[in-house]
Amino acid sequence: MNGFRKLLVPLAVAIPFISCALDVSAKSAVVMDARTGKILWAKDDETLRYPASTTKIMTALLLLEHCEPNDVIVAPADVLKVKESSMHLKPGERVTAHDMLYALMLRSANDGCYAVAVHIAGSVEAFSRMMNERARKIGCTHTHFDNPNGLNDALHYTTAHDLALIAREAMKLPDFQNAVHTYRYRISRSIDQHDCTMVNHNKWLTKDTTADGIKTGYTVPAGHCFVGSATRNGYRVITVVMHSDHWQKDHQDMLHWAYATHTRVPILNHAEAVDTVKVAGGTKAAVSVVPVTDVDSLLDKSVTGRPQTSISLKGPIAAPVEKGQVVGEVTVTDPDGFVQVIPLAAADNVPRATNLVAKAGKTGTSGILIGGVLFAGTMFVRARTRRSRRYGTQLFRA
Repeated sequence: MNGFRKLLVPLAVAIPFISCALDVSAKSAVVMDARTGKILWAKDDETLRYPASTTKIMTALLLLEHCEPNDVIVAPADVLKVKESSMHLKPGERVTAHDMLYALMLRSANDGCYAVAVHIAGSVEAFSRMMNERARKIGCTHTHFDNPNGLNDALHYTTAHDLALIAREAMKLPDFQNAVHTYRYRISRSIDQHDCTMVNHNKWLTKDTTADGIKTGYTVPAGHCFVGSATRNGYRVITVVMHSDHWQKDHQDMLHWAYATHTRVPILNHAEAVDTVKVAGGTKAAVSVVPVTDVDSLLDKSVTGRPQTSISLKGPIAAPVEKGQVVGEVTVTDPDGFVQVIPLAAADNVPRATNLVAKAGKTGTSGILIGGVLFAGTMFVRARTRRSRRYGTQLFRA
């Protein structure tokens, strides 16, 4: 099936901004639905600001994407030059990538970030290029990283919106989730074995049982920054505050507002077929298609109207078709204008038909001719067999 099919479902790139009675001290702030990336509320979210140690979210993301947990990171010979927040690495000290993740996200170790950058890319400059490339792939449009730790630098900046996008990407990784949700962790290290306990700078973890993390940050030019996360009512919300006078109160107020004013509405189930697509040359003429994941949306309770869902399918697709093979997409548009595009996949395997059957199905007349030839051959063999039997009987009688 080609083209678009529109469906109405009971529900509902960026949406225009709404705001209400939510007021925060931060100069820039964002509330984002972690599942879809939908911005629920924002204040000056595209203004360039210094991110301070919230930078380490990107550093940790690259660490997880480029290292195995047991990889050993060796502190560079000049590691002592890195100042401020530190895990007190010694030159040549060895720490696994797994433990370094906790040092970065709990202790906010600037020297650990430097060691990670050199281990992965060979230099801070090369690692910064990796950070910027990864940010672009995530969808960040106003971000430029110049170091892996967030120490103040005129060429090191981002926005509240971009920072939320980076945090959302990192929170897709279970190892990252586990680290930022941990308040205290003991690492192993080869030299400084008296400084092994990493305690999280995020004190909000001890005040809110729904808190998931993520990262604090502070420098004088940046002010207090915080990227937070909480899961309530079965869904996660990410908050960002930059240059805040009261980051904990801002974060708390944003969470309370988000969960009080929004509700999650299911749209599609990944186990339920939404359509079929034709298959050419297969053992079946068509296959059911399903979303690759459950589809839902977080809607403001005051929003009225029903969202529209449009399905676009490739087709016919050539056999063999593998279960899970992407064969189209579904576009969901909320009443407030937010758009999601989700791939659609084949629900079953469809093997290629045998050559004879496939040719017969394709050629029609040729199939009939082949069948006729086979039938005539069969009749000829049977007639010859009958004649042989009669001739043998006559000889016996003689």
